[in-house]
Amino acid sequence: MPWRSLEMALFTVLAQPAAAVFAREDPTARATPSVTALDRITVTAQHREENVQRIALAVSVVDGQALQRRQAIDISRLQALVPSVTFSAGNELRNNAIRIRGVGTDVFSTGVEPSIATVVDGVVLQRPGAAFSDLLDVERVEVLRGPQGTLFGKNASAGVIQVITRAPDFERRSGALSALFAQDNEQRLEAAVSGPLGDQLAYRLAAFERSRDGDVENLRDGRTFNDQRAYGVRGKLQWRSADRRSDVTLSADVSRLDTDCCALPLTQATTDPRALSTDTDVDRDNDQVNNDVVPFVRQKNAGAALTARIALGRYTLTSITGWRRFDNDSDVDLDDTPAQLVTRNFNIESSRTFTQELRLTSPTDTAFDYLLGAYYFDGAVHNSLDRRGLNIGATTDIAADGRVVPRVPGDQAVLAGHSDVDSRNAALFGQANWRPRERLTLTAGLRLLTERQQLRFVRPQDARFNGADQPATLPAFGPVSGRYRDSASIGRLSASYAFTPVFTGYLGWGTGYKGEGLAATLGLTAAQFAQLPAPAETSELFEAGLKSTLFDNALMLNLTGFRTRIDDYQAQTYSAAQGLFLLTSAGGVAIDGVELEFIARPHAYFSLSGGVTWLDARFDGVPNGPCYTGQTAAQGCLPVGNGGAFVQNLDGKPFMNAPRWRSVLGARYDAPLTATMDVYVQADYRWQDAVVFDISQNPRMTQRAYGIADLSAGLIFADGKVELGVYVHNLADTRYAANIMPVSTAGGANAYAQQLPGDFRRRAGLSLRMNF
Repeated sequence: MPWRSLEMALFTVLAQPAAAVFAREDPTARATPSVTALDRITVTAQHREENVQRIALAVSVVDGQALQRRQAIDISRLQALVPSVTFSAGNELRNNAIRIRGVGTDVFSTGVEPSIATVVDGVVLQRPGAAFSDLLDVERVEVLRGPQGTLFGKNASAGVIQVITRAPDFERRSGALSALFAQDNEQRLEAAVSGPLGDQLAYRLAAFERSRDGDVENLRDGRTFNDQRAYGVRGKLQWRSADRRSDVTLSADVSRLDTDCCALPLTQATTDPRALSTDTDVDRDNDQVNNDVVPFVRQKNAGAALTARIALGRYTLTSITGWRRFDNDSDVDLDDTPAQLVTRNFNIESSRTFTQELRLTSPTDTAFDYLLGAYYFDGAVHNSLDRRGLNIGATTDIAADGRVVPRVPGDQAVLAGHSDVDSRNAALFGQANWRPRERLTLTAGLRLLTERQQLRFVRPQDARFNGADQPATLPAFGPVSGRYRDSASIGRLSASYAFTPVFTGYLGWGTGYKGEGLAATLGLTAAQFAQLPAPAETSELFEAGLKSTLFDNALMLNLTGFRTRIDDYQAQTYSAAQGLFLLTSAGGVAIDGVELEFIARPHAYFSLSGGVTWLDARFDGVPNGPCYTGQTAAQGCLPVGNGGAFVQNLDGKPFMNAPRWRSVLGARYDAPLTATMDVYVQADYRWQDAVVFDISQNPRMTQRAYGIADLSAGLIFADGKVELGVYVHNLADTRYAANIMPVSTAGGANAYAQQLPGDFRRRAGLSLRMNF
């Protein structure tokens, strides 16, 4: 959406008479509030509206206002608000991943789906990259922790991020405007308008545009990388019956993102003496690169959905028909040096999905209620790669300006090809609640699914990046086609008991399933193809929780303990020989943990929220794990068999990006400043233990423990309609990495780089929010 149109919308509101927007209150009517009771939190984690404190699920809820107040652009910001959530950045934006209780997606292949399902208004997003589109006009986000396959399907083996956007307003015309201006020329403008179109029809329209300069300096040309420019729009049209028991909603959204991403500053340079120096400070504080290739990512995320909720007597039939499209074009400097070695790594990913879900729910005012459903998923993902250049070993000289002299005159290698993965998934599911006694609820759920996948792959020519006079780095392969079929059952049992009106305890058991994995990257070999598919990833959870609402509803305090076991965890390992990440079955993972979450309002003007998560996440039964580059026998890398392979025993070693301790704390103070104006101060702090980012336990790919503090303050006036604030993210200027990864050996072996988070440096800004 053009910036000018949003500016005009903002001007229209600001130009209203002062009495309309900044209406003054009678000072005598402004009494000091005394109520400290927290609002009831309603969720739809089980496809019904329920009190979060009464259900046998571990659910964290973040409302849209809390996200706005923390300048949350996408779901990666949830790590600042939910202690069990962490974030892993990929080498490209499409490879980003959310993790819940330490578990997420570690595979780049388009033939592997995420372990965490992201669901927007009931429609699941197939590809991980699509989940990181901007959060626009959000009512709340629900984080469902642990396997949720019974109700949410095959790609919810570790949890669900459920995003619920705001619904149309049938009562009056309303709207909202927000603007943000920060360092690095960052600016974001968001607008929404809603209202009735009659007694039974209403609409809602929301749009945003944002931009910011990059945070990585390129010494070669002085420009900055990792800048972002994005815009998007979402519309909803809703009809509801006169008795308000039935409604039909048509929604559509589209967003675009263009960025010079991703530039990865080196934390360790190659040990190859032939490599050109980058002239950057190669350490964990490095935010500079010296690259000859300008990286870019162009993303388009679009979709539409038709949601119908039809009352059938005392029953409700819900139908959700969804269509999604996600396109990602990208290029990066694969060798991460100023040398003109690998000069092109153009990658295209495109996915199309169609989903249909039907649910029938019974009334809930009886001793027995149930939900029955059917689900169909039809998805197709295309990936193509065009990589050109040479490895450093195929050259005889590298000039100071980066030009290379090939060992074979005129030599240039090409790695080109494409893969297509088609998936069909059908399922029947149901869940029932039985209350044999007033305080006791027994729940059982089951999902039966069947899945078919097809992989089509071709690499039409040999790739000879080590030189035309050397054996092929990757020989030509294909075209080949493979068809795969699997079925599974996913179950859930739980019992909850209301000990008192303020204490509810529960015990739960559940399983999860993530479909068979297909190695669909351009590094696929004939031997790997013959071994496909990778086994389905399965999980089993035992959980116990105690939920309490204390001190006249001034404190919500929840304690959860859990035991998760995962079999055939789908991961990837880096092949230095091929310069590619390869799909692998990591074997077993054991995770034990305890979570404490709370929300408190000790005073009408003061509130606290936060929590602590303790995880013991480790590999279990993995005697033949991959070694890291340079690992010696003394460090545990030993030969196995007669094939020359080397492995290490990973039993008991830490799981990837799963901090043992993690905590978040938020405090907010709101108080009257004058008869017509309030002041607020908000502080947020998160801390996490050290982590390793790679399955091989590579010590060069670790992040030490760190803590991040954010601070904001501002004024609220016009009876709460206008909020003006300032904020500082990463107040102490603490440097940390969102991921550390090996760099392609094209530029020399043993190099490592980091992906910088959005708050790698201290950042300050201004925010304005208006409601009318």
